[in-house]
Amino acid sequence: MSQISSLKIIPYIILFISIVFSISGQLLMKHTMSQTNEGLFAWEFLKQLTLAVTVYCLGVVNWILALRSVKLSIAYPLTSLNYVGILFGSYYFFNEEITLTRIAGVMTIFLGVLLVVIPLKKSI
Repeated sequence: MSQISSLKIIPYIILFISIVFSISGQLLMKHTMSQTNEGLFAWEFLKQLTLAVTVYCLGVVNWILALRSVKLSIAYPLTSLNYVGILFGSYYFFNEEITLTRIAGVMTIFLGVLLVVIPLKKSI
């Protein structure tokens, strides 16, 4: 792979890192709020919430960096991958049910994103 080609992919890597941080931050926020028994000002709660918000904010920072090079019309639809990550993360970490309806919904969103993001050949 040439150096120019590898430089073009870096913004997309940053974008996908943003998506991973966003998913992780959301799952950490859910975990923090699910474990709250002591109150909103307990030290342990504040530490966990700070971690969750920090991870989420790292996603925002990466998002801003990705937008320097990735078209918004491509970057924004790709963030719908959050739906996929949250669906599986909720199943794995919180034992939430994955129904056929949810799978169909997420697949519909994902296929829609592919239609938006994948470039079509221009007809002459």
